[in-house]
Amino acid sequence: MTKIEQLKQIYPSLIVVEELSIEPSHKYQLFRTDEKQVIAILKTELHQKEVQLLHLFLTPISKQDDQKTAREQFWFSFLEGHSDELMAEPLPQKFRFVFFSLSDPTVDRQTFQEALQSFFPRVMPLLWENHQQGVIIEEIMENNQEPITFQPLIDVLMSDFYTKIHFYLSEFSESPLEGPSFFQWAKKCFHISMRNSIGPVATFQEVIPSLYIESMPKAERTMISDSLFSTVRNDQDLLQTIQVFLESGSNATLAAKRLYMHRNSLQYRVDKFIEKTGVDIKQFQGAIITYLSLLESDR
Repeated sequence: MTKIEQLKQIYPSLIVVEELSIEPSHKYQLFRTDEKQVIAILKTELHQKEVQLLHLFLTPISKQDDQKTAREQFWFSFLEGHSDELMAEPLPQKFRFVFFSLSDPTVDRQTFQEALQSFFPRVMPLLWENHQQGVIIEEIMENNQEPITFQPLIDVLMSDFYTKIHFYLSEFSESPLEGPSFFQWAKKCFHISMRNSIGPVATFQEVIPSLYIESMPKAERTMISDSLFSTVRNDQDLLQTIQVFLESGSNATLAAKRLYMHRNSLQYRVDKFIEKTGVDIKQFQGAIITYLSLLESDR
């Protein structure tokens, strides 16, 4: 018995609707399944606790989800596999996916969307995944159009909306044909950046180390980490210092500044780590294996 058939037994009013035929309704609550099917259940059959439970394995669709622009609908249909090609005209010269996540689910989506769009030279397609996450498709239409710089932008948005915001910026693509596969890859990287707290603005290059870690079996990752850090496992301050040192490009002055400590104190800790573990993190090979293992320890 399928998930929808099981739900149908609990909610007799449940119906499956076509994505493109969704109409805003005050009678029905709309959900999207993992298989991208859209179902509607009468709100009179749903209690608050049941709605919260359904949110765990179904994606709720609000009225705002139905108010896509024509260009957003073209992108949505293409990325979700409902259309074999991007029908939006004109096609962008290149594009990238900018995923975002809001920590506060009560933020007004329309207000946030308008604020985010104001930073772009033109309205960009924006697709909501759920009440807290979505993706804006940054389309480059002209040769002189510069990509948006998100680092200063996020400070303004977090200040205005009093919530933490995480962005993941994909690479740019010049091939609309690869859009669906590129989208799924970028979406995977976005969720990895969320799981590993890379941010608040994460890029593909910053996600790469975590991609390598997650590709290994958990047991093997743990064995490597335990082997390297057996002598310093309980010294969390030392491990934190080493991680900041490596993330600072092994620049002792910069790392000391970030840790609010004297450069000599930081250098002492680096030397202490090398002495206790036998891993020379001042050399590239020792630095890379230590950094990857530290990321695993953070998980």
